[in-house]
Amino acid sequence: MKETALVTGACGFVGSHLTELLLEKGYEVVASDHPKANPNGLKGRVKYVPVDLTDIKSIEALNEYKFDKVFHVAGLFDCFASWESLYAVNCEGMKKFLEVLSRQKSNIKSIIIWSSGAIYGRSCRREAVKETEPPQPINNYEKSKLIGEQIAMKFHAEQGLPVTVVRPAAIYGPRSKYGLAVSVFMIKKGLLRFIPGKGDCVGAYIHVHDVAAAAEFLSARPQATGQIFNIADDSAMPLEDAILLAASLLKVWMLPVHFPVTPIKITAVLDQTFSRLIGKRPMLEPDLIAYLDRDSWMDNSKLKATGYQLKYPTLKDGMPPTVEWYKKEGWI
Repeated sequence: MKETALVTGACGFVGSHLTELLLEKGYEVVASDHPKANPNGLKGRVKYVPVDLTDIKSIEALNEYKFDKVFHVAGLFDCFASWESLYAVNCEGMKKFLEVLSRQKSNIKSIIIWSSGAIYGRSCRREAVKETEPPQPINNYEKSKLIGEQIAMKFHAEQGLPVTVVRPAAIYGPRSKYGLAVSVFMIKKGLLRFIPGKGDCVGAYIHVHDVAAAAEFLSARPQATGQIFNIADDSAMPLEDAILLAASLLKVWMLPVHFPVTPIKITAVLDQTFSRLIGKRPMLEPDLIAYLDRDSWMDNSKLKATGYQLKYPTLKDGMPPTVEWYKKEGWI
């Protein structure tokens, strides 16, 4: 018999890729997302349930189905959002969602919870950070993701929910519009023609295919229950090399200069302040700019020890097809 999987946030960047992967592997998929999300890409392929994570009655609509596996991708990934909004979705929403799932926990084999590799915060340094490193989140988004995963692990400890937490690095790939993709768009538009700061900070990256595939892989391994896994590739690539790689693929000439990050950060703060006053999104977000001079290198040895093999081991493998997709779709 086919296993039934629930994917939350199924209309989004990661959720849509995960849904496609599960369908390819023969799962029956129940997909959910916010009532305002556009499910057109899912029609005729899955059972779709609109769900607002801030409303437990909305979540209870999922009780109509029985799940073998749950992939909780949904969350508010927005560094511009208010703390109240982030907490309502990523923390309280997590609690409400797991409260509903706990009513059918005897049927569920695995619950994969999406956290973020960004929660390591200032603990990231010139070495790959392991899952045992104490998180030190810096901004409100990171804090909300840490609280969310702590809530999930509490449900595991106290109610026996088969929770596994994944902490993805900066995710890139087709359909991405935010996070790492912002830098790609800025390079193409000529807004990033230099190397910010020294350019020697080591980033952590992961292709969206590997995020989805690693999650599905872990869901089939009972020994992963109660564990936390970094989901990152082998790049260990300094920021300068990553920017130059993207520029070469985009055929954009880069100025051979390093520009101080501090003026960029000040500009971002001013841009965000003014944008809030006029009710628009800023072009530069201080919390995203902060990653330009912050190491985020993540150790992936725990994931590899499970037997998972990366399809895109480095940015050099995954960025070319990503850029080609952007070109084909007219995004750049």
